[in-house]
Amino acid sequence: MKIIQMPANAGYGGMPLHVLTLARGLIMRGHEVEILSMSDGPMIEKYKADGLAVTVVPGLGRRMGGNPLAWLRAEKFVRDVIASRKPDIVHSHGPRAHLFAALALRGNSRVPLVATAHGSFSQFALGHELEFGSLHKCLRKLKYKSMDRLTGRFADRFIAVSEAGRRDLIEGAGVPALKVELIHNGIEEQKIDPAQSQDLRREFGCQTGDKLTVFVGRLAYHKGAGFFADAAGEVSRRLPNTRFVMVGEGPMETELRRRSEVVPLAERLIIAGRREDAVAVIAAADLFVLPSLSEGLPLTLLEAAMGGRAMVASDVGGIPEIVRDGETGLLTPPGDKRALTGAIKRLLINKAEREGMGTAARHLWSREFIADKMVDRLEELYANIL
Repeated sequence: MKIIQMPANAGYGGMPLHVLTLARGLIMRGHEVEILSMSDGPMIEKYKADGLAVTVVPGLGRRMGGNPLAWLRAEKFVRDVIASRKPDIVHSHGPRAHLFAALALRGNSRVPLVATAHGSFSQFALGHELEFGSLHKCLRKLKYKSMDRLTGRFADRFIAVSEAGRRDLIEGAGVPALKVELIHNGIEEQKIDPAQSQDLRREFGCQTGDKLTVFVGRLAYHKGAGFFADAAGEVSRRLPNTRFVMVGEGPMETELRRRSEVVPLAERLIIAGRREDAVAVIAAADLFVLPSLSEGLPLTLLEAAMGGRAMVASDVGGIPEIVRDGETGLLTPPGDKRALTGAIKRLLINKAEREGMGTAARHLWSREFIADKMVDRLEELYANIL
């Protein structure tokens, strides 16, 4: 098959990484894959490094913008690319990619459209509840809901990456249930050298017997970055042999760096910024924490499960499908600082429980969230549509 993958952006994040994993798997199965990205960004070089043909839609940038002429030019560009490549399938990722793919394929019944919803409009509203004013939040929720509804009309299949996302598409956006497929994200295994883990622990100031807790994600309110820092402060007061590391970039970075310089977090909380070795950092940890207010199916939790790490995370979106409470980790109510602090303390103190959950998480990843299983299901879906 000849397949065009259309990511909505090429920034660092779960969705562009998912597209790369999917493209790799499809090529290994003998398919021809091209990336048609709706914006430029750092992931473009990663796509090219894998030998993928990449085309970037000019003039849009990361944000959608309000220039109708730019939209018309972008639509024509996408349409011309699709017409010249003559793909068997177009697969879009993210709302604006869905929109431009649907517009470009109008009247072209020969090329099916598959669209993956990596998040949901209701999760977006929950996660940004305190970041935006009520009017702004309502308008953005309406916009994303309308785009999901429109995509549901034009796409041949709509893929949800979690059961929560599937329900959201059907019950919230009114997408016909027969059009919605649940296909979990999957990640490739990455082998970590134990010596690298020890080097990382030393880099982060861990002494013998210290416990290391890690957060990887955008340093933003909806990812729970502030809640992680709050919990780190409380745990540090009660458990002196603890260290905390936050990997990522975002709007809260300056504030978090300032907080990390003040007791009790001084020398205990490290803001590590964006790192290429984030998976190795997770593997070096004793515990992985993601206190998000909204999520689809976060790849960082899959990376923690792959590395055999117990997890503490919020009970939102698709998270409970990875963090199974009491089995692979502990779930806490979103925004509940006290519950988050208690869950982190519990697992840092109880080594047997923590390591048992890590082993269970590894087994869960190998059963349900490996990349090969995801690619197999998508390849089968493409073939069935054709």
